[in-house]
Amino acid sequence: MGDFGRLVALQARSLAWGLVGRGHGGRARALGVALGALALSGLAVAYLYLTGSGLVALGLAQAIPALAALAGSLAGVAFAFMKANGTLFGLRDYDFVAALPVPTAVVVLARMATLLGSGVALSLIVSAPLYVAYFGAVPAGAQALACAVLGTLVAPLAPVAVASLAAFGVSAAAARFRHAGVAYLVLSLALVVAIVVGSAVLGAEAGDMDADALVAAAGGAAALLSSSVEAAYPPAAWLAAAVTHGSWAGLAAFLGTSALVCAATAALVTRLYPRMGGTVSVRGGRSFSASGIRGRVASPLGALVIKELRRVATLPTYALNCCVGLVLMVVLAAALGVVGLEGLLTSGAIDGVDVTAEQAAAISVPVCAALPWAFGFCAAMSLTAAPSVSLEGRSAWVMASLPLARRTVLGAKLLANLVLGGAAIAVSTAVLLACGRVGVTCALECAVVATGMLAGLSGLTITLDARRPNFGFSSPNEVVKRGFPMMVGVMGGLVVSFGCAFAAFLASSSLGQLAADALNVGVPALVAVAGMAAFLRETNDEHVYA
Repeated sequence: MGDFGRLVALQARSLAWGLVGRGHGGRARALGVALGALALSGLAVAYLYLTGSGLVALGLAQAIPALAALAGSLAGVAFAFMKANGTLFGLRDYDFVAALPVPTAVVVLARMATLLGSGVALSLIVSAPLYVAYFGAVPAGAQALACAVLGTLVAPLAPVAVASLAAFGVSAAAARFRHAGVAYLVLSLALVVAIVVGSAVLGAEAGDMDADALVAAAGGAAALLSSSVEAAYPPAAWLAAAVTHGSWAGLAAFLGTSALVCAATAALVTRLYPRMGGTVSVRGGRSFSASGIRGRVASPLGALVIKELRRVATLPTYALNCCVGLVLMVVLAAALGVVGLEGLLTSGAIDGVDVTAEQAAAISVPVCAALPWAFGFCAAMSLTAAPSVSLEGRSAWVMASLPLARRTVLGAKLLANLVLGGAAIAVSTAVLLACGRVGVTCALECAVVATGMLAGLSGLTITLDARRPNFGFSSPNEVVKRGFPMMVGVMGGLVVSFGCAFAAFLASSSLGQLAADALNVGVPALVAVAGMAAFLRETNDEHVYA
């Protein structure tokens, strides 16, 4: 195996190890991640096959090849955007890579090959079920099948190569923009809100249509999407012509364009590679000045709380995973304030809920009793304290050397979580009370449940993280997305929220509203007391990190 093969194998193992994450568990952890990936892949394959079958049923089978090419390309583009920084550029060990006794072109090609291979694997997962649905309905020969297979393998190459360059451009711009993390966070949260609101609006509009109108609307949308794909991304049209009509010219144009773009990108990256390593390591911002902080000295606890809040604001992956529940809480409160509970039930915006106005009126009381636990689950999704100790990483020794009590240092992390969650809870409660669509008792119970779940689970999860921190992570995603405290908090919040929502619904229906009110106040209080008790017990000693 030559230098190129060894570097590709090393880079592929490094990328796979980064996806699994380092931490406690070893092989069991890797096996769990692999099984989870297989389960998600199976769900994606089943969903895409059903999507392709639906297009066939609508008489739009000819649109599938272009859509398959686009879908496979987009999957690879998304992966390249996430992993190019750290795989192709922005390396922590760039000085060692630059010192390797191999040509720069070999290093670049090996790293690009890893991204391109990942894009091909994702393209197979995304495109194959669509083509299975297509060939199951459209008679085709060996030529069409060969074009489909070749197109699936080649489709993501050019987009992934371009996406890698685009990711470098974004990272280079962010390195010179002092508030890049905040801007990225705001735009990402706005996108989440737009997706949630748009899905609800589309669901409400679909709920007002009869079956024939819905089929006609879906067919028109799919046809428009197919034509838009072919117009916006001509290679998809060329591949579709090769698959559906046996166009050799279309296949040649598709393959030639992909090869040309990949070669040009590799040549450009090879030429600029030494410069790329230093560009993304530059950080903009103002220079430190002691005079700039005079008069703004806070207490140690206040300073640490501000530090934690700044970390949330400047680390997008942290904020997006730990604060999206707070955004959804405010969106839910706004929806209830605008249309009310009965209006939300009858609108069709909630997938799977199709009730008439009379049915909504009949169940409004028990549903209102269960409603606070939707806010409780949103709070359980918003645990910035859960990975906060591990996120200190290699700087943990700084926090450990502070002349402060363990309770002060960890309490600041907990208090920052409560400040963020408390702000969202206050806004949501104010919206519910001001709009008057939900009763005062229900609005206050929403605040009580959300506060209790937030306080209890944040206290419990920061205790778990302080006992077994993971300071050796290679990416913040390891502790933010796959950390044990985060998993305990979210899964525990899911079980408690859904279980108590069901219990409150039954209690209101059979025992009366007073029983449901007692449950909605008592259980959050118990959760909060248990979480705070665990936190206080953990912070009895003076050592910050065990």
